[in-house]
Amino acid sequence: MALINFEDVYLDFGSKPILDGINLSIERGQKWALIGRNGEGKSSLLKVINGDLPIDGGEIKRQSGLTVAKMQQSAASADADVSVRDFLLQSLGEVGQQLAVYEDTDDVDKMMALQQQIDDADGWTLLNQLDSVMTQLRLEPQANVQSLSGGVRRRLNLAAALVQSPDILLLDEPTNHLDIDSIIWLQNLIKGLHCAVILVTHDRAFLRAVANGVLELDRGDLYAYDCDYDTFLKRQDVRLENEAKEWERLDKKLSEEEVWVRQGIKARRTRSDSRLQDLYKLRDERKQRREKTGAAKADINVAEAGGKKVITAHKVGFSFADQVILEDFSTKILRGDKVGIIGPNGVGKTTLVNLLLGELEPDSGSIKLGTGIQVAYFDQLKQDINDNDTVQNNLQLGTDFVTINGKAKHVISYLQDFLFSPEKVRGPAKVLSGGERSRLMLARLFARPANLLVMDEPTNDLDMETLDLLQELLLDFPGTVLLISHDRDFIDQVCTQTLVFENPHEGRYEINEYIGGYQDYLRQRKAPVSPPVKTSSLDAAQAQVVKPIKKKPPAGQNSSTNNRLLFQEKKELNQLPSEIDALEADINQLSEQTCAPNFYQQDAEIIKQVTTQLAELEQQLQAKFNRWDELEAKKAQS
Repeated sequence: MALINFEDVYLDFGSKPILDGINLSIERGQKWALIGRNGEGKSSLLKVINGDLPIDGGEIKRQSGLTVAKMQQSAASADADVSVRDFLLQSLGEVGQQLAVYEDTDDVDKMMALQQQIDDADGWTLLNQLDSVMTQLRLEPQANVQSLSGGVRRRLNLAAALVQSPDILLLDEPTNHLDIDSIIWLQNLIKGLHCAVILVTHDRAFLRAVANGVLELDRGDLYAYDCDYDTFLKRQDVRLENEAKEWERLDKKLSEEEVWVRQGIKARRTRSDSRLQDLYKLRDERKQRREKTGAAKADINVAEAGGKKVITAHKVGFSFADQVILEDFSTKILRGDKVGIIGPNGVGKTTLVNLLLGELEPDSGSIKLGTGIQVAYFDQLKQDINDNDTVQNNLQLGTDFVTINGKAKHVISYLQDFLFSPEKVRGPAKVLSGGERSRLMLARLFARPANLLVMDEPTNDLDMETLDLLQELLLDFPGTVLLISHDRDFIDQVCTQTLVFENPHEGRYEINEYIGGYQDYLRQRKAPVSPPVKTSSLDAAQAQVVKPIKKKPPAGQNSSTNNRLLFQEKKELNQLPSEIDALEADINQLSEQTCAPNFYQQDAEIIKQVTTQLAELEQQLQAKFNRWDELEAKKAQS
């Protein structure tokens, strides 16, 4: 039985319906990706499913006792004067309140009563999941919600949705402000959920890994595709092609009927009322038709080329407070390079960019910028947008015209290329959605002459079509790009090389450079180096010279007794050859998988699992060989 059913549901905010008589059935276990352009109504549909928005027509049937949890797109309320853990406990409802009271009380009788209630509601499982989610999303349990940044509050909203164990889970851009490790963890979590999931996301790698169906919201209609994302793209092309052919046929028929009705007296004598009614119907259909609006279009305003060497860093070191960000870091970035910067949140990616741009002074080493460098910077927090000013004035050009690559264009016309209507151009920026704010930032970025583009999480909140446009623009851009992103597919499409923060040890990260995008990095990445074992005051050279002191055995004990193989060691030595053979067979099998031509075209999580397992088996094999040598040496001495 379906968890929820939509029958001819209408939702209308004004000129054109957001939902124009849609039908939808959601069943347990389905993982739907909700796709559509910015402004099509994806967030509104999630609100209708969650019961936050009343419909204007049709009927919604919900299963009795249905629970729905929704991740808000906006950040958690700044008015929440509670700790992160208490905020999440509140999101669990009654059982969360019981858990909070249980943890704070010393009354044994009260604890016993609460324990029974918590057991009945499976509260301990929810509590374990709550702690796990906080750990994976890097949320500090005792941090006050009011003190959190916008990005951390979005992670808190995601956590609040995940811990509720609902029948239907609604996620609106869940990967925004998550690093790649957290995104991969979220992928695995969602794939293991038994509830229904509907998610809005621009992250195609995440979408491909999670979704087993696609819901496309297009001009008020909802199309359900029970297939993966790549199959959906093919079926979508067929649907749009058939729609275009049908509209072409109807337009031709309407044109012929309009000629017929205007032929004069002869035609009026012979025409039938039914034919006239058909004509009126065709006119009405043509009038009501909702054309697909044009795609966003833009050009990057390219400045004159600077020197061939854009940035040269040599043995750079930098620390912030007690945290070492860079240590002995060197790189050379040339004109035309597209450099992706990858790493966990808070590791120092933005700090690295500011050092490379000369905004910060390194503690040691040197950084040199090339000649003629003109920088344009995309800020992930979009803090430079003045919400109280108009969209037009937010371009901050001081003129009504924009000059792109030598061609003048009016500001309104320029912003229409980014899908802003003239009304929105003249309106305040505070009413813009997240996707529209991102498009405004792109419009500002591309209006300024630049030969070095710095983009900090530019893909957040963009729809697929604008994302495709951005990819094409960056690929064709003759200058240099520094890109901070957690979107694996976007990095693969754009970047020619990556700088990766990896292999942490005692809070310090290596920064390694790889050729290619994210998948190329996975194939080439370096294994962590084990820290050196601390030795005594004698250095290595002295240690080789100094002879070990032989201790005398205790009285009555033969010196050879300590070298004799024990029974368990003999048994272990006999078993080692077969164990080594089994490990070598497993390693050969995994090695053959990694050598397959299509291995690195699979999902990133599968690649990571196989390569990690291979590395672990190789370590086990080396340990077995070392143990074999040790036991054989002991056997020879006995």
